[in-house]
Amino acid sequence: MLLAGVGSRLSTDDAIGLELVARLAPLPPGVEARLWEDADALTLAAGLLDLDRPALIVDCADMGLAPGGARLFRDSDARLGRRLRALSTHGLGLAEALDIARRLGLAWPVHLFGVQPFHLGPGARLSPPMQTRLPALLDELGAALRGLTGTPA
Repeated sequence: MLLAGVGSRLSTDDAIGLELVARLAPLPPGVEARLWEDADALTLAAGLLDLDRPALIVDCADMGLAPGGARLFRDSDARLGRRLRALSTHGLGLAEALDIARRLGLAWPVHLFGVQPFHLGPGARLSPPMQTRLPALLDELGAALRGLTGTPA
């Protein structure tokens, strides 16, 4: 399985996907971590099309949760969510990249681990409340990854 963090380190909580993937250790056997930093929708779609295995993508997402909340869902739910509210925090984003990749033949399962931001805006660090949530989010992401890979706790 591929574990991919998506986001920008120059936009406060938009970096949460990158931070979580960079810090999650140890990874279950057979899991490769990758960071897709500052990637646009077409770059993400191309990366998805290059996959040769299922993926779990970690990103900041507006899901209507309380700030710092997280949710694991399949990419098909992201497409549904996009019609209801913007799932990406940056215009054409992950939901659109998944749509493009699926239309071009992506056949592997893709799950998303979305984290509701506290703050988005210029800044080279996660917001203080997101920094406080980081240890719990690492635990949640680790549990989600173990569940998807069938790895015992």
